[in-house]
Amino acid sequence: MQKKIISLAVAASVLGGAAGHAGQYVNPDKTGQVLLFPFYNAENENITNMHIVNTTGAAKAVKVRVLEYKNSDVVLDFNLYLAKYDEFAFGVIAGDVEGAQIVTADNSCTFPELGTAPGRSYLNNDGSTTRFQPLTNSAYDTDADSTIGRTLTGHVEVIEMGVLTDGSTAATNATHDTTGVPANCDAFATYDGAGLGAPEGGLYGLASHINAVSASAFGFEATAIDDWSTGAAHTAAGSSSPTVAEGAGSAIIQTSAGATRYADINVGNGAQAASAVLMTETLSNDVMLNPIVGGMTDWVVTFPTKKAHVDNETAVAPFTDNWVGGPSTESSACETVSVTQYDREGQSPAATAASICNSVAVIAMGPAGTESALGVTTGLTTMSSPYIEGWQSMVFGTSEARNSMTVGGYTMTGLPAIGFAAYKIGNGAMSYGNAIDHRTASCNVLSHASNNASSHASNNVSSHCASHTSVSY
Repeated sequence: MQKKIISLAVAASVLGGAAGHAGQYVNPDKTGQVLLFPFYNAENENITNMHIVNTTGAAKAVKVRVLEYKNSDVVLDFNLYLAKYDEFAFGVIAGDVEGAQIVTADNSCTFPELGTAPGRSYLNNDGSTTRFQPLTNSAYDTDADSTIGRTLTGHVEVIEMGVLTDGSTAATNATHDTTGVPANCDAFATYDGAGLGAPEGGLYGLASHINAVSASAFGFEATAIDDWSTGAAHTAAGSSSPTVAEGAGSAIIQTSAGATRYADINVGNGAQAASAVLMTETLSNDVMLNPIVGGMTDWVVTFPTKKAHVDNETAVAPFTDNWVGGPSTESSACETVSVTQYDREGQSPAATAASICNSVAVIAMGPAGTESALGVTTGLTTMSSPYIEGWQSMVFGTSEARNSMTVGGYTMTGLPAIGFAAYKIGNGAMSYGNAIDHRTASCNVLSHASNNASSHASNNVSSHCASHTSVSY
């Protein structure tokens, strides 16, 4: 029987999960209003190319934020105005001196225009313009670690602020002519949101991590959150809003037995709603370290909503440790994880405890001193493995004390995490790379606080184990 992927929003209404109000959800079709790229890397000859694609026939105003790896501090923020069916491409590369910068030859309108001071731009022989924009440490320049090197790795969030209404001056200004040049990008310097309609989604994101020196490449995709907002919210470039933590205060969560049950949780808090749709108790993926083929494995584990929970005097659930940046002391907001490793025959030693820190963790599998498959140095940690081939499961918290949060009357366990495993195989002067998204498991993730759950999709759901990224039947 052919498998079909169904939208969580459709399932929630058809199957009894969201009769009261809409909620944000991870779209299994991989398009949405919000895109979360789990990783970029610009050090050690690495570059990360990213594409933001508008699959719809409506022009859009989009917020793009590049966030460093430690505490998701903003290192670059700009507004992007996409024409209908437009695609914006840029790369994150090493800067001229230290830190990272982005580079693009794309014509789509941005404000501030990329390539303006302190950036630079060059007119190419074919008439196109290449623009460079350095990342900045201004958001954390009073921290104990205020180095520009923090910008070398991190993650990216993309938020649709709204639709440029068809026929409006803004939509016309963003429209490309037959040569691929928008009508009037300069006009967006004074754009105030006139003619902006509610966001409609339809964005997708993909990325490729490339190292020309080692001849290796890894491709991965952005996680897409849909129905994140029902209202237009245009803000000037550099504004702290909107962030991924400021969306709808409700979330549609899968609760049991495949595609049959959903809960529409009225959280009332955008940060916890976004965290709820990303919650998972475990991450599982392969580990491949076979020396015969020069095997190397990195795990990238990213917490896109972590800053809203930990950049406070006291950590907010489901996180347990808060971030302290300085100026003299740093605490990296670490969480305890339990790791169980298996060989290809299912053999396993006892689970071991480990600590995972920062907003983006890159873990090289192997003993201390192991090199990263992705060529990461900044913030790299290692994790030993007893097997050269197999898989592992990372559980957030320990069996005695799970990470959890109670929202809308429900208690959810786990952490809001995305990411992938990157596998590298060496073959003389050539290398081969592959990146696979982590498998998430939300077993026992949702339990109601009372026996009366008539307003929700399920009543005291006791157990389920399902991916947040796809639903099939």
